[in-house]
Amino acid sequence: MKKLTAAGAAIVGASALLALGSAPAHAMSFQQVHSMPAGPGGADRPHSQMMIRIASSNGEGVEAMTLSCPQESSEHPNAAAVCDQLERAEGHVDAIEAADGLCTKEYAPVHVVVAGHWHGTPRFFMGTYGNRCEAVVQTGGALFDF
Repeated sequence: MKKLTAAGAAIVGASALLALGSAPAHAMSFQQVHSMPAGPGGADRPHSQMMIRIASSNGEGVEAMTLSCPQESSEHPNAAAVCDQLERAEGHVDAIEAADGLCTKEYAPVHVVVAGHWHGTPRFFMGTYGNRCEAVVQTGGALFDF
């Protein structure tokens, strides 16, 4: 994956989220994530926040989750593991090591988008995987496991 500037991430991110279709009411838009306060977290706010979306290519819908680090303020069920993985990868999803695991060869493509900020720096990731299991395993086993 290519690393983007903040402006490039905003343009690509907005396009990607439009391509994913409408989100459930609890999902955050790219604009909401982009306007999240960035920078070191205080005692009452996280230092990093990411909006995570998974869309099936067959049109069955979009799942969305907000990740906040530190994990105490996150709705993500695996926030502790994901925050640790992202810390080691300096917030770059494409730098997270793949997890051990086997997936079926079922062809059910999913499109994923992760957008937000990591320690005040904009981050954006977009990818397509052969199925949900591949998305989970290839990104460390926790990020898309919700």
